[in-house]
Amino acid sequence: MSMESARKSRHECLFCAIAVGVLTPFQLQWGGILYASEILLAALAFWALLTRLGDRHFWRPPFTTLLVWLALTALAYVITDLVLRTEPQNVLRGWARTIFLGTNLTGLYFLCRRNTANLAVYAVAAAAGTLACLCLTGHFLDDWKFGASTPVTLLVACLVPIAAPRRGALAGSLALAGAGVLHIVLDSREIGGNCLLAGMLLFARCSSVLRMKSLSWVVLGGLGASGIAVLLYAYVLTDAEYGQRRQFSNAWRTASLMTAAGAILESPWMGNGSQANNFEWQSRYDAIFADRTGVRYQGQQTDTSTFSPHSQLLQAWFEAGILGTAFFLYLGWKLIRSAHWCIFRRALDGYSVLFAFCLIRATWHLLFSPFAGLARLDVALAAAIVCVLDLERQGRSRQSAALNRKKAGMPVPL
Repeated sequence: MSMESARKSRHECLFCAIAVGVLTPFQLQWGGILYASEILLAALAFWALLTRLGDRHFWRPPFTTLLVWLALTALAYVITDLVLRTEPQNVLRGWARTIFLGTNLTGLYFLCRRNTANLAVYAVAAAAGTLACLCLTGHFLDDWKFGASTPVTLLVACLVPIAAPRRGALAGSLALAGAGVLHIVLDSREIGGNCLLAGMLLFARCSSVLRMKSLSWVVLGGLGASGIAVLLYAYVLTDAEYGQRRQFSNAWRTASLMTAAGAILESPWMGNGSQANNFEWQSRYDAIFADRTGVRYQGQQTDTSTFSPHSQLLQAWFEAGILGTAFFLYLGWKLIRSAHWCIFRRALDGYSVLFAFCLIRATWHLLFSPFAGLARLDVALAAAIVCVLDLERQGRSRQSAALNRKKAGMPVPL
């Protein structure tokens, strides 16, 4: 590829990353919710298949390994739904989730494989598009947890390190921890806790890098204690305002997990089919919720007013059996490994804050969040970050091995 062609390709990928991000808040109804950005990512995935089919540098682990495990999960859904004769509308939604997760991952990987900056560009564009949409519709502060919390965090994680280039990771880690406190005060506990954890771990790493190695564990312990204290203080401070909502949130989360666990024990191998629900499970869910709150949950249809597993891992197991968990188990292992390397071993740079936050949050989502809606894009982003970090680690390992061979006077393979 000539330099001119390479430059043109980079510009095209940059433009696509911006377009995909900006389109994130726009939804289409197609048997379920489909996001406009997913359509563009599907087109990019198809283009990658056409133009990179014989490119061994493109189709390499861990990207290909993730796709193989995702294919096993998809196969489990197909087998279960065909055996149980799942209703067509549920089959459509269940299979489409997996298909679009695959195309989302492939599209993002296509955009960022040669230019890691496109991941940050995509995140900033998605955050800016979502916040603009919330402002234009007048819903910026209506529901902080499901509205502005994630885009605000992405902007902090991406832009603060750029604004402080010499100490980007240090400034970003402090800003991320500060955003975590804000989220908790506004009753977004999940994202607030993940921000605090990622921010404190990165700050401890920065302290270690800045000639404070002997104090790094002391700093980490002190930050951990401080973070817990801040978390508890913010929680107690806002309990009078958000106490009932938190009680309800804890109750329906517990009811979902307990009901899903019981259904899995009844059918651990085959599962219960895509979008499965019946009167028995709904009754269990309602009974557990009522036992913990004294009332029956009366939320909206999209707000868990009906039972669904509140865990991506349990949801796949509940719907498609043990084989359905293949992708999520593998992804969980890769997320933990990537987060450890990103936070404790990798050289700190302008992407460290974004990567640490996304990896830690994706790990939480595997255990405690449903797999629906924007979760497809969140999972794909985390998986793309895993791919980028693995490729970077492989490249550094090869460079280190070549350097050692050169020092030993041995020939270096091309």
